[in-house]
Amino acid sequence: MRILTFILVLTGSVCFGQNSQVINIASTVSTERLKKNLYYLASEQMEGRVMGSRGDTMASEFIANCFKENHLVAPYENNTSYFQAIKAYRKNFLQSEFLIGNRKYDNWNGWAYALRSMETVQLNNVPVVFAGYGIEHARYNDFANIDVKGKLVLLLTGQPQDSTGVYLLTGTKHAANIPAYQNLLKEKGAVGILMYNSRFTADTLAQRKTAFQSVYKNKLLPNTNLPLIFLSEERANDLLAAAHKTIQGLAKDINQRLPQSFDIGTNASVHIEVNLTEETAPNVIGLIKGSDASAGCIILSAHHDHVGRNGKEIYYGAVDNASGTVAIMEIATLMNQVLEMGLRPKRTIVFASYTGEEKGLLGAYHFAANPVVPIEQTRAVLNIDMMGRVDTFYSGRRPDSNYAYILVKDSLNRGLRSALYSANEKLGKLTLDTHYEQPQYMQRRLQGSDQYPFYLKGVPFIRIDCGFSKDYHQPTDTPDKINYELLSNQVKLAFLTTWNIAND
Repeated sequence: MRILTFILVLTGSVCFGQNSQVINIASTVSTERLKKNLYYLASEQMEGRVMGSRGDTMASEFIANCFKENHLVAPYENNTSYFQAIKAYRKNFLQSEFLIGNRKYDNWNGWAYALRSMETVQLNNVPVVFAGYGIEHARYNDFANIDVKGKLVLLLTGQPQDSTGVYLLTGTKHAANIPAYQNLLKEKGAVGILMYNSRFTADTLAQRKTAFQSVYKNKLLPNTNLPLIFLSEERANDLLAAAHKTIQGLAKDINQRLPQSFDIGTNASVHIEVNLTEETAPNVIGLIKGSDASAGCIILSAHHDHVGRNGKEIYYGAVDNASGTVAIMEIATLMNQVLEMGLRPKRTIVFASYTGEEKGLLGAYHFAANPVVPIEQTRAVLNIDMMGRVDTFYSGRRPDSNYAYILVKDSLNRGLRSALYSANEKLGKLTLDTHYEQPQYMQRRLQGSDQYPFYLKGVPFIRIDCGFSKDYHQPTDTPDKINYELLSNQVKLAFLTTWNIAND
């Protein structure tokens, strides 16, 4: 690993050869300015900056003023505005009920659904079948003796294991890589999924605590998933009563013997009614034009929205993601200093502060569909989402807390990892932690922030962050808990990496 890092650094130094003046400017990152800006964005008057709110608008105006002060080009309304209005569609849940035969259960009463993914569902008196774990595999097939077409399918979560925790499909303690049950069931003609959740009480309690947060439909994404309903043990057993089975008994039997799929012999209904309210909210976009118009652009991004407030309780969103927002504001300030010295990046740098990340990456999806520079001319994205905190892995466990997590996806070999390591070598500041590049952790990191809509369009990216602190999505995520020295070092890394990518 040390040899690999050395090669990356050496390669980066040769490719980039950063101008000493630019490196010196990196050292001028202002901790006091970062702190002042972050305290403002995560203040009480911002009320948690939920998308479309007064606080979200105030934050966007604050960011736009920074862009203007640092002479970024305004790309809208004949170069007079930094605001890109996005359309958002808030879901209003008008009715929800689940019926087993004629017995009706209101939502949360032993059943629940994921608000963000759910739309109107009208399934009336549909036969229910049990199909184990919903797996079709050479060594194990839950569908060998059951037809799920036109039916609701009751499933267990996960994959079958023996009493020692060994997975039956692999013969190891690691689960098999198998097709998603959603896609498989849809191909087989099922109309919905009833998923037994052994943690139903705890999970739905957490969901109810966040029920104050509005959810939205992303009209840029097709809804291709089957309706997914989560059931408690009690409700699953109500379904299985006609077959004289219990969900725990089935799980035990399947883990010991062959699959046991069968027609339960009862019908169920799902009624969920949703309509949409159209809203608008602002992305904030500014440009530093490159010296070579044919070289395309890079995007430096963060999101400025958070989850808002619940009654009198404010979710301040200091680390998530006022920290990333002040980072791109500070980098705009540093880049202006570079321009004042007579230097200019080869590629255009697009500064993008998105709204709606917390609502499903809405601002980023909108900008990816409506970019200021064509997507095919976008060389890379550098996305910053959460900086300046020591996460739960480092806190009290690891001696070196001067770090940044990185995730690099560069399938087009555009030198992004070299750009990052070269910047860090010049600054000599941070441990670059690749923990979230491990396959078992990567997917959430990949899909969970604003680089993802661009990744879907084939744009390589770097994500830099500090991981999840204990105050993640809590009212206790306040600006006094930010480590401003760490934040400053992470901003220096992001600034010099941005310069490298813009000039390689």
